[in-house]
Amino acid sequence: MRRGPIGTKSRPGWGIAPNDPLAAQLPRRRWRILHNAKPQMRPEEPMPNWIKTPEDFVRWLASRLSLNELYTYFRDLEAIAKMSCDLELLRFARRYLSTNLAREFASTRERL
Repeated sequence: MRRGPIGTKSRPGWGIAPNDPLAAQLPRRRWRILHNAKPQMRPEEPMPNWIKTPEDFVRWLASRLSLNELYTYFRDLEAIAKMSCDLELLRFARRYLSTNLAREFASTRERL
């Protein structure tokens, strides 16, 4: 059984600490990479408010991109993670590259 986007916890290393600007730098950087690495979507739309975790972002993105674009997105994330030596981002990208994206997000396209 899979958990839905409501009530999901943020992955370690992705939560932004509200009172510690130094500890928040790396998570903010990861979120910027996730957002800026995505392909241009027409029409361009802002990220919805319900997105709280990287998995939520990927579900939203999967509903708007083709399967080919989604694979390319995760390959790009993998390359960025390797260049920046960000092990958590690399794990995140490889987790999705090792799954069957068509099956993983088939129901997402229907719901969103």
